[in-house]
Amino acid sequence: IEGGKKALREAREERVHPLLDDKVLASWNGLMLRSFAEAGMALGRPDYLEAAVNNANFLLVHMKPEGRLLRTYRQGQAKLLGYLEDYAFVADGLLALYEATFDQRWLEEATALVDSMITLFWDEGEGGFFDTGTDHEALVVRPRDIFDNAQPCGGSVASEVLLHLALITGNQDYATKGATPLRAMHELMSRAPAGTGHWLAALDFYVSSPKEIAIVGPREDPATQELLDTVFGRFLPNKVVVGAEAGQSPSDDAGTPYSRLPLLQERGMVNGRPTAYVCRNYACQLPVTEPEALAAQLEE
Repeated sequence: IEGGKKALREAREERVHPLLDDKVLASWNGLMLRSFAEAGMALGRPDYLEAAVNNANFLLVHMKPEGRLLRTYRQGQAKLLGYLEDYAFVADGLLALYEATFDQRWLEEATALVDSMITLFWDEGEGGFFDTGTDHEALVVRPRDIFDNAQPCGGSVASEVLLHLALITGNQDYATKGATPLRAMHELMSRAPAGTGHWLAALDFYVSSPKEIAIVGPREDPATQELLDTVFGRFLPNKVVVGAEAGQSPSDDAGTPYSRLPLLQERGMVNGRPTAYVCRNYACQLPVTEPEALAAQLEE
């Protein structure tokens, strides 16, 4: 049998090999980035978080070499201008990675990517986003895909990212631009929910008064980790999570994202212990330091 297998393998190698598509797509990697970041926190898998960090570094170094996100990468070369879905998916992944790590770099990169997305793709006339940027080749009509299929469309993810980032940063322009397409899509969502699944998820986030959660404490402190496990260990799709290390002054004027985040303003540890704040519309409940108390607030 082994001899037969060897002969078959040798005969197969003499045939023309099928074509192999081994290019890297920015959009698909953005989807995977969010998946690894969320799974890493939900399942307590630091190896998943490490994979997410490595993925984010690769995208920013190799697929955004001169500030413009590119679409494909293969054999050491990135090329083709990124589309809306590339910007939206990667920004979404970076935002998830920030919430998983509280590393301000990922928040900065996500914000920069969203700002570029607005500049390149936003339709100033009717609102919403085009699929191609202002620097793409001129077409008779700029395309705008509005249906969620095997993967969500760029527009639905862009809306969700804008709404998410608006809560974290307090930027009302993000909130306005995130909500505008939802209003235009409401009739289609009611008639064709199977083709607008991610639009509906973005709408649910928008109308649900998402929980705004701030965790303040040293990341390596087991008590901080217990609070994080309480947040990420349950199904809370409509939430934003921000955090600061102990001793990091959110109210300083250093110009960092920490100093600008509304949810971290005047938020500190209670009695020197890692502390969680659960808020809605920036109105917070009493700070808690015990996982059980945090769980009770999250269930309300």
